[in-house]
Amino acid sequence: MQQPLNQQSEPPQRPVASGIAIFAGFVAALMRVIPHPPNFSGVGALGLFGGAKLSGWQAYLYPLGIMALSDLGLWAITGLDPQYSPWHVSRAYVYSSFMVYVLIGRWLISENASTMRIASAAFLGGLQFFVFTNFCAWLFQPYEPGILVPYTRDFAGLTKCFAMAVPFAPQDSAFIPAPFVLVSNFPGGFLLWTCVGDVLFTVAYVAIYARMTQPQSDTTPAVAPAGQ
Repeated sequence: MQQPLNQQSEPPQRPVASGIAIFAGFVAALMRVIPHPPNFSGVGALGLFGGAKLSGWQAYLYPLGIMALSDLGLWAITGLDPQYSPWHVSRAYVYSSFMVYVLIGRWLISENASTMRIASAAFLGGLQFFVFTNFCAWLFQPYEPGILVPYTRDFAGLTKCFAMAVPFAPQDSAFIPAPFVLVSNFPGGFLLWTCVGDVLFTVAYVAIYARMTQPQSDTTPAVAPAGQ
């Protein structure tokens, strides 16, 4: 008997997607508090994966929740460093940027997306994070007392802000040991590690999801008809 249309077009397997998202959130939170390259945390990948595989509110809640909880933990660990304070102005636009990750995941990572398309979406996510957050850092500089380098209120100041990426690299400085500093202390290093982390984590999570939701093929040999 033919199934109803709403049963034929089943949505992605939500329990599997939710389980992977919870695991990705744990990894992202852990990566933020252990030694790591700058911004190599996987929070962006959580947003991308959630946007592609989770229903509406979950896709947005997971990265926001992980950022808020890990920020509170880092705030306590670093002796109430204002950079991690819930009231720091940067929290508004950093969190907003992770919502953009979700939208990119919804738009660009389809159910049968190729690895190249997934990696391209992740790279775009890392690029928008760098552009969006540094533009906002320059825009809201008067409200950020923690910025060490003043940027002039003109195009030259904006360009300098992008070049140095000062507002965010120091946030993880307590958890970036010397070896990682050496491989990130070059022009574009912060952007590079952001994109590398987003690509690697996103491709891994989508691959795990595809593997876990792959239909099981029927390997039972067919019974030959009896001879006459």
